[in-house]
Amino acid sequence: METDVITIDGPTSSGKNSVGFLLAQKLGYQYIDSGSIYRAGCIFILRNNISPEDLEKVVEVFKNLKIEVKQNGMPRFLANGEDVTDHLHDPEVTALVPQVAAIGGVREATKVIQYQLVNSNKTVMTGRDIGTEIFPAAKHKFFLTASVEVRAQRRFKQLVEKDSTVTYEKVLEAMKERDRKDETREVSPLRVPEGAEVIDNSNLTVEQTVEEMLKQIQLSS
Repeated sequence: METDVITIDGPTSSGKNSVGFLLAQKLGYQYIDSGSIYRAGCIFILRNNISPEDLEKVVEVFKNLKIEVKQNGMPRFLANGEDVTDHLHDPEVTALVPQVAAIGGVREATKVIQYQLVNSNKTVMTGRDIGTEIFPAAKHKFFLTASVEVRAQRRFKQLVEKDSTVTYEKVLEAMKERDRKDETREVSPLRVPEGAEVIDNSNLTVEQTVEEMLKQIQLSS
C-alpha cells in the first residue's frame, strides 16, 4: 500500500497544500491534507468548550472523529458528517492546533484516520510527519521548505485579505514560534524524512515545484 502514497512534509506555508493538490491532480491521485484532521478535531474541542489541558477529553474527540474527503474539484473536508472546510483556518482553530497536535494520544488517533483515508487508494498526503512516522516506506517522499521570511509573506497575503489589521511582523513572529514548536515537540517533531527529496521553493511557483516533483518521480520509477 505504501508504494501508492506520495508524502509531502514541511513547515507552515511551505506550499504543501497547493503543491500537493496540483500534484495529485496531475497524477490522478486523491489528495489528503493531514493537517485538516487536526484542525477538524480542534473545531469540535472549541465547540464543546473542552480545555486543551483535559487530555482525556481531547484524545476522545479524535478517537470519535469520522473524516471523509470529497474529491470533486478542491477537496471538501467532512467531519462527523458536517462540511467544516470553511472553518478549518479560523483564527481560534489555528491558535489551538500546535498545542493539540503535540499530544501523543491525538497523533495516535489521527494516524488511524490517516490509514483509513488512504486505504488502498493512490494518494498524495501532506503534513509534518507523513514521511517520517505515517508512511516511512513510501517510495516517493518530499520535504518542501522556503525561508521563514518568504513563508511569512505568503501567510500574510492570505491573512490580510480577511483582516486588514494583520501585520507582516506579527505573522513572521508567529511563524518562527510555530516552527520552534514543531521542531522541538517530543512527539513526531518536524524533520526531513529519510530518503526524502528536499525542495526549497522560495523562488519557485506552485507549478514549478510540481514539475520538479514529477521529474523526481519519473527518475525513480
